[in-house]
Amino acid sequence: MTPRGLILGLCAGLAIASLTYFNDWVMGQTVLIGTHLPISVFGGAIFVLFFVNPLLRRIGPSWPLTRAEVVVMVAIALSACGWPGANFYRKLAPVTALPAHWIKTAPNWQANAVMSYVPGASPELGQGHVRDWSELAKTVQSAGGSTKPSPGRQIWLNLSDEGRRIFSEAAGAPRVELGKIPDLTRRMNEALRRPTVYDAVAFKEVKLSEPLRSSLRGKPSPEEIALRNRYLLVAAFPGNVLPPPPGRGALLEGARAESFAVETLLTGRSRGHYLGLGSLPWQAWWPTLRIWCVAAFLLGACSLCLALVVHPQWSRRELLAYPVVRFLEESSELKPGKYLPEVARDNFFWLGFGLLVFWHLLGGLHAWFPPVPEIPRRFDFGGLYPLFPNMTRVDGWWGWLYPSIYLSVIAFAFFMPTSISFSLGMSQVLFFVLGSALIANGIHLEHDDLGTKSSDLLQFGSYFGFLLIIAYTGRRYYANLLWSAVGRPRAPDTPAYAMWACRLLVLCAGLVVVTLRLAGLGWLWSLLLVLLALLIFLIITRIVAETGAFWIQTAFVPAGVLIGLLGFDAIGPTPFILLGLASTVLVLDTREIVMPFLTNGIRMTDREDIASPGRIAPWILAMLTISFVVAGAVTLYLQHNRGLAGDKWAFESLPRFSFDPFARFLSEASAQGTLSRTTFETGIERLRHIHPSAGALPWTMLGVTLVLVASAARLRLPWWPLHPVAFLVWNTYAIVMFGPSFLLGWAIKAGVVRTTGARGYHAVKPFMVGVIAGELLSGLLWMMIGAAYYFSTGKSPASYAIFPS
Repeated sequence: MTPRGLILGLCAGLAIASLTYFNDWVMGQTVLIGTHLPISVFGGAIFVLFFVNPLLRRIGPSWPLTRAEVVVMVAIALSACGWPGANFYRKLAPVTALPAHWIKTAPNWQANAVMSYVPGASPELGQGHVRDWSELAKTVQSAGGSTKPSPGRQIWLNLSDEGRRIFSEAAGAPRVELGKIPDLTRRMNEALRRPTVYDAVAFKEVKLSEPLRSSLRGKPSPEEIALRNRYLLVAAFPGNVLPPPPGRGALLEGARAESFAVETLLTGRSRGHYLGLGSLPWQAWWPTLRIWCVAAFLLGACSLCLALVVHPQWSRRELLAYPVVRFLEESSELKPGKYLPEVARDNFFWLGFGLLVFWHLLGGLHAWFPPVPEIPRRFDFGGLYPLFPNMTRVDGWWGWLYPSIYLSVIAFAFFMPTSISFSLGMSQVLFFVLGSALIANGIHLEHDDLGTKSSDLLQFGSYFGFLLIIAYTGRRYYANLLWSAVGRPRAPDTPAYAMWACRLLVLCAGLVVVTLRLAGLGWLWSLLLVLLALLIFLIITRIVAETGAFWIQTAFVPAGVLIGLLGFDAIGPTPFILLGLASTVLVLDTREIVMPFLTNGIRMTDREDIASPGRIAPWILAMLTISFVVAGAVTLYLQHNRGLAGDKWAFESLPRFSFDPFARFLSEASAQGTLSRTTFETGIERLRHIHPSAGALPWTMLGVTLVLVASAARLRLPWWPLHPVAFLVWNTYAIVMFGPSFLLGWAIKAGVVRTTGARGYHAVKPFMVGVIAGELLSGLLWMMIGAAYYFSTGKSPASYAIFPS
């Protein structure tokens, strides 16, 4: 581990942190990171190994980078890939700022006063914030008919004529009808916005807190008036009216649409009037950054600790393949005295490399100049549609009737065990078979964005089942590690770095719980969210390490799992929306989560001639920290000056991801008459009302069973063809797009091995290395061309994507 390799790695990581958002969403080029085989990092390594090093050799024999230096550079650069793209910073501003914009066009949000349940947001009263509307209406109506000053009379005097009529009807009825509660809530909120609610004489018998007394002095803003009156109402009717939920920072500036920070994110700034980095509304951002950035970074630290914990078991005991690492090893192997990798001595490598460069050269030229012909990557088998009527009612059917072929994915099948490439290729086909069979019997495998439906919980069950397999396989190592972490003797084959990483993992996970608690989320829900997030990180990392599938996504998020298995009444409104926001900001879109990058980086440097995990870990942590700060500053700078509208998914879908289902659940609870109860009860009390959604437990257990059976069959039956990964990835966008290519890669590898044996396999392998190298380098080339065009003309270049964006 030389200083030159470390410095180059830090520089590469800083470049990735600085340029990713600009490349992806300002210039609109193929994504700089995008998967756990980032074009920017591995394409850069290929460029150095095959083109830069020969030029450096001309200067002197000591100038070319050694294999160890390239590996260290890649490992540290990978550590910067978890923050600037889809994993965190792309989502932070849209999720926390734009709900304030979309609520203006969402009648169901307004009708259910969704913001009143978000800590630090609206001071409005929600329907569930009053325990007994009948009692409140009777008290207010009775006080309104009296001349004696009282809080109830003040409320009555500030109600509109229509409000008084509605309250009088409610007071006269034996029980308030559920359909009347929304009107009562709306009229009460109208009254609470008026500055004349407070009267010293009327509230003289009411015990007011000192902060509330202080707020009664001076000239408050309209927002402060509503909040003050809400607290006056709570003080006047204790036990029947709840205060706003405690906490702050979940949404930017409490979801106030008129704030400067939100307005600039919506519209951006004109050229010549860009905000400088120091002029960004950092003060407005601070409460939100304090919550979500701290939680995200601590989860990144948890990921590093967890990667160090599992590394000895996975790499030395289970001997996982790490195909991504293997590709770099194949590409960087150097013989003493040589300046080109050994694979470059094979003509098959250059054949594969040249074919892919030519393929993507035509494709890129076609994107820039449409008359130039292209070699198609997408094929149309739509004519088969009538043959599979049930299949075409199952999610993902379009990926097989209109497949896109990715040659680097086909090539990666050569670095995977045959059973794995077959399982990845057949995964969605198996889902089609299951879905079609169920449809034929009147059952539909449903999916929603939050992950509360049958197919989502089926995948969650598969993840949980695979966790059991991981724990069982490494039970002796993990048991000794846990005992040593609490002070018991450590086994000789349990590294000290793993023991310390285990301790720090618990500490960092606990700090995430504390951070989420500051946002207003209870201890129980914070802990469950962290555990589910770490489950997702661990299983995805295992998939990448064992199979080489470098693009993995989940169909579920922690909030969806909890609502599906427990029900809305057991969670409550405020915990639900905070769980939804946390799941969206911290976990949603797992194509670039941190842990697989770190795990591959640790594995590729774990060599005697490079560095041990204990030595490389501090440098990885340093890159994690630096890139986190740099990526955040650059992304927020570009988002405030360019606006968010250019990223359609982030602008339109992400802000609604949690709030649309939240409004639906609020409506259902209100209609059932359970909203007030679940709002008033605490977390432990709510657990008495656990009510899983229909079929949630059977679908979850089916997922667990499929993985356990497939794992047992692999151990007991030599002919068994399926790896449990098939049930971990099915019905996700990633496998819908890559599945046909994995299946084609399996077929090619199986055909080569069966016809020519191991000799033919090793002869074809350099060709496949060249295919992957050519695809990665072509992506990097078109990024550089697009950047040159943008900076020379100021216009957005044509977009040519190597992998799906």
